[in-house]
Formats: sequence, structure tokens, C-alpha cells
Amino acid sequence: MSPRSNDSLVHAILDTLAYADLFDYAMTPEEIHRYLIEHVATIHEVTLALDDCTGLDGRAVRTGGFLTLRRREHLAALRHARSKHAARLWRKAHRYAWILAHLPFVRMIAVSGALAANNPGERDDDIDLFIITAPGRLWTARGLIIAVVRIARAIGNELCPNYLVSEDALRSNEQNLYTAHEIVHLVPLYGMALYRHYMRVNDWYGKFLPNAQPVQSSTVELNRFGQFFKHLAERILSTYLGTRLEQWEQTRKIAKFRAQVSTATNATHFTAECCKGHFQDHGRRVLAEFERRPERWQV
Repeated sequence: MSPRSNDSLVHAILDTLAYADLFDYAMTPEEIHRYLIEHVATIHEVTLALDDCTGLDGRAVRTGGFLTLRRREHLAALRHARSKHAARLWRKAHRYAWILAHLPFVRMIAVSGALAANNPGERDDDIDLFIITAPGRLWTARGLIIAVVRIARAIGNELCPNYLVSEDALRSNEQNLYTAHEIVHLVPLYGMALYRHYMRVNDWYGKFLPNAQPVQSSTVELNRFGQFFKHLAERILSTYLGTRLEQWEQTRKIAKFRAQVSTATNATHFTAECCKGHFQDHGRRVLAEFERRPERWQV
């Protein structure tokens, strides 16, 4: 590797650690390679760069198998604590994914957000979900999903299906580093074939995270009875009355959500084929902070 390309790799590693630091996230060498920002490299090249103390010049620190920025070594212990909390949430996520998979018009379920990265805060019990539905039935599916959400909440479990799209609206219009991370962090729990198709449709993420590849995970499979129940429910809800129900729910909910937000300041999107309820616009704040963050390690 030439000195210039090595400098570029070091810069990409520090950028990657700086981005992860926004989430108080210590990283393994393998994770640094997978989420390396805008730099193609092999895991061997990343490992060599991490072992080169002169290149990193003390700006990255290795602690217990994890790497962080300098003076952020405590994140390694935090990573261990959060991983234990994540393990408990994953058991719940799989259980509720099995339930949601039986609902009509649900085609794919994936965990997103902090849990997908095994990085939930100690008081963060939310299970964020990204769900793909059948075309023309997103709002019917959402209504049924919310019924499960309310039952789960009543027994102390917090499901957050805050992003739903139909099979006709898979390509993301918001293409930036934050959204790329959201996509590659998805962990599919149901509908693996559709997950792979979704990743191909959004292969633009490779511009920001060129080393990231779709993940393999344990997914829910419906038995014969479950498939029969789902198919029967879909046939019933695909009638004229089902179509009117879809239109009513869509009109009612879109009007309600749009009244709650300012499209100038919130990363929300509500249409017949998309329900993206990111009301806090966390992505914009993260990207703005990331633009300032390099000043912390360029010393």
C-alpha cells in the first residue's frame, strides 16, 4: 500500500471511529472494516493500519479488543454492558417478529436502530422495527401492527414500528451517510428474500459504506397453519370493503401525522406506500455533529 493510500485509510478509520463515537460505540476491527466510511479496503489492510501506531499517532486506542478515539476508552466497558442488555431485547424481538409475521400483508420485518447495532442504552427498551408490506395495503397492515404494539406495551414491552414501506416503494430517496448506516445495520427477522432485494434496490449505500454487505440472520418461518391463516385474512381484506378500509385508514392517519410535524424540520414521510415516523429528525442532528466531530481527533 502506498503512503498516500495508507494516509487515506487512516483518515477513513478515524472518520469511522468518530461517527461511532456519536453513539458512544466502541468498535471491533471487523466492525471498523464493515462500516469504513467512503474507503474500499480489505480486512487485512484495516488490521495492519490499526496495528500501525505511527500512522494513527495515538488518536485511536485499543481497549479489551475494542477501539475508540483517544480519551474515550471507557466506551469499551459500556459496550459490554449494552451487549448484555441487547441480548435480553433480542429474545423479545424474535418473539414479536413471529407474531407480526402472521399478520396479513406483512412481507418483511427487520430490527433497526440501537438494538440492530447491539447498542441500546441501559434504560432503552425500545425495539425499533422496519417493515415492508404488500402494495396498496400498508395502512391496513400498520393498523394491525399497532394493535400488537399496544398489547405489548400493556405487558411492559415497547415495540416501535416507526418505518413502513410497501414493496412498490423500496428505494430510499434520502441518500446520505446516516441513512446508509440505517440500511446496512438492519437485521432481518422475517422475509429474507425480500430483505436481499431491498438491499439490492438500495445499493447506493456502497457510496458511503463500500465494504458493507447484507447480513445473514436467523429468521422466522411460518408453519402451514400460519400461512393458511395469513392467506385467508389477506383474501378477506382484499375485498371491496377491505379497500375502503385501507383508504379510510390512510386518509385519517396521514392527515393526523402531517398536522403534527413540520416537513422543513422533520424526517417524516407519509404517503399511500410509506409511513416514516422519524419525528425527531435524529439523522440531521447526527450528520451535523459528525461534520464538527473531526476537530476532536485532528490534533
